Amino acid sequence: MSPHALLLVLTIHAMALISPGPDFAVVTRLSIVSGRGAGIAAAAGVASAIGLYVLSCLLGLSLLLHALPMLSWLLSVVGAAYLAYLGIQCLTSQGTLPEADPQRQKGKAFLTGFLTNLLNPKAMVYFGSILSQILKPNMSLRENLSIFALLVMESFLWFAFVAWTFSSPRILDWLRLRLKWFERFVGVALIGLAVKMASVALA
Repeated sequence: MSPHALLLVLTIHAMALISPGPDFAVVTRLSIVSGRGAGIAAAAGVASAIGLYVLSCLLGLSLLLHALPMLSWLLSVVGAAYLAYLGIQCLTSQGTLPEADPQRQKGKAFLTGFLTNLLNPKAMVYFGSILSQILKPNMSLRENLSIFALLVMESFLWFAFVAWTFSSPRILDWLRLRLKWFERFVGVALIGLAVKMASVALA
């Protein structure tokens, strides 16, 4: 792959990463509610799911989705249900910081970030249609490994930056007094995204 094509891939992926969506909402919320460690763990979970999608692209994800349209529909429905579940958790939160074991929080945050991206139809469409046109299965092993590593690293660095920013003391001091309302805002946003995904899947 030429340097120009590689730059194009990284630029397209960066634009997809910074667009607001479930990943951003989940990493932000966990960074504020459970701390920087949990936020970075969630970022690692998102990056890991993206790694699976990149690998799928390199193996021909678009061909699989075309051959099994029910798979795309099923993932969309499950993804919408999962986002709705996270949204309801936010809406029913009392706006208090948990006092759980930090290691357990990080493990749960990683899984939340992983599932949020993996079950996001937007990610599936992006990797299955847009990125799969650039990432070809017939590329060399070296090119595949390089692109895989760069896209996963780019994803982790962005969401780790989000986690670091929203867990800074100044932001936390301001938000902790308004945590209940922040939880409500994130909950409404996640449920709104879930409804949108479900309406598209069931249309």
